[in-house]
Amino acid sequence: TLIALYHQQELSYEEIAQITSLPDGTVKNYLFRARKQLKQHLLASYQRDDL
Repeated sequence: TLIALYHQQELSYEEIAQITSLPDGTVKNYLFRARKQLKQHLLASYQRDDL
């Protein structure tokens, strides 16, 4: 996934764009959305554990 390429493989937006044949802006947008979704998922998970 893009998150793995960026955070684990430490590739730049430009490198990810080349690998995936996506524009730089699309890569940035997808990463932003993925981080936002991950944050929401983790927050919901922690809230359930508190109950």
